[in-house]
Amino acid sequence: MPPKKPNKTLVDESTATAAADYTAPDDPIPTAISLVSDSPSTTKHMRSARSTSTPKSVGYESPLKKLRKTMGQHTPRKIIDTIDSLRNFIKDTDVGNKQIRDSIRIQARLLWFTPETIGEYHFLRLYLGEQQAPEPLRQQQREFQAAQRDDPFETNQYLITLSLYEVSPDDPHLPAPGSVISFSPTKLSIYRNCCQVNAKLSAITIINEP
Repeated sequence: MPPKKPNKTLVDESTATAAADYTAPDDPIPTAISLVSDSPSTTKHMRSARSTSTPKSVGYESPLKKLRKTMGQHTPRKIIDTIDSLRNFIKDTDVGNKQIRDSIRIQARLLWFTPETIGEYHFLRLYLGEQQAPEPLRQQQREFQAAQRDDPFETNQYLITLSLYEVSPDDPHLPAPGSVISFSPTKLSIYRNCCQVNAKLSAITIINEP
């Protein structure tokens, strides 16, 4: 006998009943995602960006910016170019304070220099005149030196004596007589109304050569 065919009506009814009884789960069925890898050029660019970028901290200030700020706050040094102004500065300020000494630059004309020795100290004594003096160099040298032989302390009141320790007269870095020089002193004093100054040869700048 031929097999019996299933009753189509019963199959459809059972399928419908199962569909009606089915309840969808709370979570959706995950959808498959295809992963697409970056191209080699894109990956290289991203790696390069990560390696060259530097994270910046909030409030960071670079050394160069700090330098600019500090330089902008500096007060220009005061130029002292007369003997009376220098004498008053020494009398009226605490010249033992390095910051005060560093706040000025003395500008004068070198007239001549002579080597001297006091005890075990060897130094070069530079005699400076005012750069604005109208007399020629030779005339100033001749008259000041003649006056020094008669009364050195009286004469030196009208000069600035600058001492350079352990410097020889033939040092190639010495300015030539007649030069207008500028420098910051390392020591300032007045002795019998004479302005006496110490400095370092390396601190002397030549403004005008003779």
